[in-house]
Amino acid sequence: MTRERPSKSKRIQDYIRDNPGVRNRDVMSALSEYGVTAADVSNAKAQMKKKLLGRRRSRTSGATVDDSGIGGEATATDPRNSITLVELEAAVEYVQSVGGVLRAQQLLALLQQIQSL
Repeated sequence: MTRERPSKSKRIQDYIRDNPGVRNRDVMSALSEYGVTAADVSNAKAQMKKKLLGRRRSRTSGATVDDSGIGGEATATDPRNSITLVELEAAVEYVQSVGGVLRAQQLLALLQQIQSL
């Protein structure tokens, strides 16, 4: 009985899962013995993102935006990182109502200061 060898894509995805935040160049170097190219890494990452977004859309209503890395220690799969289309539209409306992004940032910073009192 012969064992199947993992595909390049599977090797890349496993490596990325084991080493979050790794650069494409580093993945290529680590997996060079398997003939991994920059295009292979890029394609594998795109597939991973597509799978993640597909799962997230099925769990939440409306479109979602991946803002991993924003807001502390929450992970990309954490529901606290899901931003719905309705929320995004409300944010745009808020920014327009206060006179722009800079003004919105100033107001949010002031609110954070008030909350910390």
